[in-house]
Order: sequence, then structure tokens, then C-alpha cells
Amino acid sequence: MKMYLRLVSALIQGVEPSDKEKKRNKAFYVVMTIIAGFGIMLPMTFFVGVIIYALTGSLKALELGTTQNGVELFLHLISAFSFIFGLNVIFSVFYFSGDIENLLPLPLRPYQIIASKFTAALISESVMEVLVIIAALAGYIIGGGLHFYSWIIALIGTLTVPILPLVYCGILCMVVMYFTRFVKNKDTVNKITGIFTFVVIIGIVFLISKSGFDTNELIKAMSQPNNGVLSVMNCIFPHIQFLVNSMEPASLWQIIIYLLINGAAIAVFMLLAQLLYFPSVIGIGQGSARKHRASSSIIAKMKKHRPSVTYLKKELRLLVRTPAYFTNCVMINLIWPVFLYLMVVMQGQTNFLESFIYGIHSGNEETVLLFMLGIVASSVLVTAVNCIASSALTREGKHFAFIKYIPLPYIAQINIKALVSIIISGSGMLIYVIAACIWLNTGIKFTLFCCLLSLLSVSFATYFGIYMDSVNPKLIWDDELNALRGNYNIFFNMAMAIVIAAAICAGSYLLFRFTDLGSITVLIILFVVVMILNAVSYLLCHYRATKNIDNMLI
Repeated sequence: MKMYLRLVSALIQGVEPSDKEKKRNKAFYVVMTIIAGFGIMLPMTFFVGVIIYALTGSLKALELGTTQNGVELFLHLISAFSFIFGLNVIFSVFYFSGDIENLLPLPLRPYQIIASKFTAALISESVMEVLVIIAALAGYIIGGGLHFYSWIIALIGTLTVPILPLVYCGILCMVVMYFTRFVKNKDTVNKITGIFTFVVIIGIVFLISKSGFDTNELIKAMSQPNNGVLSVMNCIFPHIQFLVNSMEPASLWQIIIYLLINGAAIAVFMLLAQLLYFPSVIGIGQGSARKHRASSSIIAKMKKHRPSVTYLKKELRLLVRTPAYFTNCVMINLIWPVFLYLMVVMQGQTNFLESFIYGIHSGNEETVLLFMLGIVASSVLVTAVNCIASSALTREGKHFAFIKYIPLPYIAQINIKALVSIIISGSGMLIYVIAACIWLNTGIKFTLFCCLLSLLSVSFATYFGIYMDSVNPKLIWDDELNALRGNYNIFFNMAMAIVIAAAICAGSYLLFRFTDLGSITVLIILFVVVMILNAVSYLLCHYRATKNIDNMLI
């Protein structure tokens, strides 16, 4: 047990920022943690809790004995997404992390290595998930009027619900690596898991659209005692129903079955690890198929061609050719239309989009303003979520010193990194904005203004993201996926993007509602504000980010 705990501690420290990185700016971490808490964690958990509370109250009022169906379905969805997005992480942690060659020679049994790696991955990946689960269970307890001991069961469930989905990931990974030989390279694995994730998301949206899903029918569907979806999900994740049922006074004993299911899954997992892990890990290639080439060859190309063009090609190729970056930074931009389509499908009988479209066509000032604010908010958030800008310096990794010796000043390199983000994020947003404007038949001038406002929002979010990464980039990583998932700057940048976008949109709307200013005047003020934010974020990069880079290279 002592060895297990030491291994878990060491593995978690390997993912966390190093002591040197933390000491660079402690105040930065404190402030950003507070902003992230109030900008992302608390709003999200509150939103989830309110939804489950309302759904539970509605089901309870029907008195059909299906009060638990809402929270049960939600926990099943959380488990399903944990499995889908956990595959890539488990593959990386089990087989492609840099500690493999150090752990294998040690006198450790396979199950000890897997147990410690699994625990470290579970802790690192379940922080946000745990908050969402406790919020859902709290909404269910309050909405259902359950007894106080339900909170104890909720605490147990919060800490243990993510276990079974990740156990499934671990078993699948070991079986695949044991019986195949073509996935012995992490690039191949990243491509397969990325395609799998994208296909599953598309499949879910397709099934919802084909079934004619209607939000008005949700409560009616959840009130059915023999719900087909829940029956299928209970077969896949059998522990969820026992956890939820154990919160009822007459079914308190079911928490024992819940714990036994988790214990049995872990036991089978450890047995398979003992049998399969060492044979499956032999022959694993540590390096990517395409290394990040920060070498004299790049400098030679810069001497032959314009340095800025060569550097731009390097940045674009790094994002496109590295599967971990392509999946998390580039391909994620393709998912947004899927969610927009899902929103159209799920409007059901409410027809809120129809009234919105009518407001645009009729020139309703409030509707037009809301459309513009939506463009600004989505442009900022898309740029923050794809993390191209907020990982711009982190992606350099151990080659960070390379940026000091190439024939380009720091600000020029920052501008090129920003251009890459603007090209990828901006082109995606322009496609969505133009498509929306054509669908709404808004006219050429209105469309051009929307495109300009979107690009300016992307530009601001890009330069601000690069500045955020310059404050404390994560330069010590052994895997491209670890460079992203272990980089707190990405999470902090998302929180700041949400706060700033919310402040801009809320301020503009309140200005319109509670003053005599018309929508055109408010839009002009919005345009000026976005321009000012662009200037501020660029100046932060020009003076502060370059100084931060210089300090790290001393």
C-alpha cells in the first residue's frame, strides 16, 4: 500500500505543474483559481443542480414512482461521456507516458503499476466531473425531499461513479494493445480515438434527430416506469441504478450492491492487468510518428526563405500533423455545427427559433442585438475552448529555448502564433456566421458587419490566450496530450473568456434595456469595446508576454 501511494503521488506530480512553474507566479495561480471557480465551476454546477431539481420535482408531482429517472439518466450520460473521452487519456497514461521505461525495470507487479496509473488518471480527470455529479445528486435530494442520510450516499457516489467507466476504458485499452500490433504508436491511437469520439457524437445527434426528440416530451418520457433508454443504460452501467435507489429509505441496502459492483469491476481489471499489461506494453514506441523538429534544419529553411513564412508553416504543420493537437485544437472546431443542429432539433413545439427568425426579418432591435451578442460570445468561447492560443508557448515544450535563437523577434513569433489561431478559429466562425446570415436572409451589409465583429472577437481572444500562456507555460511534458490536459492556463483562459464575454454581452444588453440608446448605438459601442480589448490584449503580448518569455530564457 505504501508503494502504491508513493506511485500515485509521483504520477500526479508528473501531470501537475512543476514546483519551478508554480513559483514563477503564485499570485497568478491564486487569482486565476478564484476566477475559474466563479466563472466556470460554480455556474456549471448550479445550472446542473437546478435542472435536476426541476426535473425531479416534476416527476415527483406525477406520483408514478419514477422520481429517480431524471438523475439516473443524467448520471448515465456522465458515465458514457467519461468512457468516450477517457479512452485517449487511458491509452496515453498506460502506454505512451514517459515514465514507462522507468517503471518497468522496477520490482513492481503489473497490477501495481496499472493501479497507481489508474488512480492518478482518475484523480486528475475527475475534478470537474465530481462537481457535476455532486450538483446532480444534490438537486435530486432536495427536489425529492429525501432524508439527511442521502447526503452520505451522495458523497460516496460522487467519489465512485467515475470508476466504472474508466475501468471499461482500461480493460478495452489492454485488450486492444495485447491482441493487436498496428496500434503500437501513440499517433495511431490518437487518430483512432479521435475518430471514434467524433463518430459517437455524430451518432448520438443523429439518433436524437431521427427519434424526433422534444424537450416538452422529456418529463413524459422520464415518467414511464419501463423506460427503454434507461433499461439499456442500466445494462451498460449497472451501478448507477443501485446508487440512486439506495437513497430511498426502503432501499438503503442497495448501496452495498453498488459498492460490490465497483469492487468486482476493479478486481477483474487488476486480474487482467496482471495477465495482459507486460505483454501488451512490449514494443511500444515512445516517440510520435512525427517529432516536433526544433533543430538546425528549420533554421536552415529560415535562411533560404522568409523566416515568418517558414515559422507559420511550422506552426500549422505542428497542429495538423500531431494527432493530439489536431483532435483537441483543430477538429473540435468541427463539432460546434453539430451542437447547433442539436439545438434546432431539441426546440420541439416551443419554436423559439421561429420567433427569433421572425424578429430578425422584422428588424426587431432587441433580436438583432441578441444575435450580435451571440456572435461575439461564441467567437470568444470557441477560440478559448480550442486552446490553440492558450497553449501556443506550452506546445514548444523542451524546445522552448529554440525561440531565442531563430531570426525572429519574440513579438513576431507571437504574431505568427496568433495568426495561426485566427486562421483556424476565425475561418470556422466565419463559416458558421455566414451560414447563419444566409439562413436568416440578413443582407450583405449586415453579414459583413457580423463577420468583422466575429473576427475581432477571435483576434482579442487569441492574443489574450497567448498572454495567459506566457505568464506560466507548462514546458515540462512527455506527451502532447499531457501538454494540453496538464496545462492549467487553458482552463484559466476559458474561465476568463467566459467572464469577459458575459460582461460584454450583459453590459451591452443592459445598456439597451435600461437606457434610451437604440440597438445601432449599442452595437457601435460594442464594436468600440471589442476594438479596445484587441488593443489591450495586443499590448499585453507586446510588452508583458515578450518580457515573460525573456525572463524564462535567462
